[in-house]
Amino acid sequence: MTHPVYKIETAVRPAAVISGRAVRLSWTEARPAVQVIFQLRLFAGALIGAGAPADVSWGVMAAGAAAWLLLTWSAYLLNGAADVVEDQSNGSTRPIARGDLSALTGGRLALLLGALGLSLAAALSERFFLLALLLLVLSWAYSTGPAPLKNTVAGVQVAVVGAGLVTYLAGISAAGVPVTGTVLVFAVAMSAWMGIGGLAKDLSDVAGDRAAGRHTLPLLWGERRAKLAIAAAAVAVGGSFLAAALAVAPVLVPAAALVLAGSAALAAVSLGRWSTGDRRAQRRPYRLFMLTQYSAHLTVLAEVVIR
Repeated sequence: MTHPVYKIETAVRPAAVISGRAVRLSWTEARPAVQVIFQLRLFAGALIGAGAPADVSWGVMAAGAAAWLLLTWSAYLLNGAADVVEDQSNGSTRPIARGDLSALTGGRLALLLGALGLSLAAALSERFFLLALLLLVLSWAYSTGPAPLKNTVAGVQVAVVGAGLVTYLAGISAAGVPVTGTVLVFAVAMSAWMGIGGLAKDLSDVAGDRAAGRHTLPLLWGERRAKLAIAAAAVAVGGSFLAAALAVAPVLVPAAALVLAGSAALAAVSLGRWSTGDRRAQRRPYRLFMLTQYSAHLTVLAEVVIR
């Protein structure tokens, strides 16, 4: 089967991309809840690495956060522009799928946001710029080209886990703090948890993924086996995180315990009747993934700030 290849026109008309309405719709398309969690990842890398807020270079950190927001906004906007077929098949109500924002305008805005983000990153440091460039490459390779990473299970994991690791490292770089064992444990564990989210998302997107010719776990293995694999992987990530925290990073134990509890809940919901039926029910494992990662990040940030 031939996969659709999304192409973006490179001629950008400023009036077409800077209208207030287009910008507002593009922000909605980029999924604000996802944008916020990327910022929490960035700040978690900075604060865990520093050990205390006073040790963070906050001026540079603020500029780094702005650059990262532009880049992740670009990445998710491009994904929405590239996923029109899938999103419409899945009944998405985001602006591009419902026709309020054209895919072409979304693509142009994604180009502009990505260029602005890279420009700001370049002004900070060479290391931060290289991390920003890597994030953009992973993000665009996920959504575009003759063989987008989103079309295979392995490709999704490379893009999703890679984007997580790069974000934590960018937080460390922007804050000007060292890479410690504690921050590495958190970064690896929560990036692996992002991989679980990449799998759980596919449980509710079977119709669109089939229409687009993707090879996701539910389409390759069937719904039941896919749910078993996702449940097992989630518990393995949660258990491994808690074991590592107990062994070498005690400050992470509360967050790790939350991830293990979230993984158990995700497994129970995936394997039970709560994730069968309409698309709302099928998205419950993914929503538990999101709730868990928010809880873990807010918990560890509070730990660092309060102590």
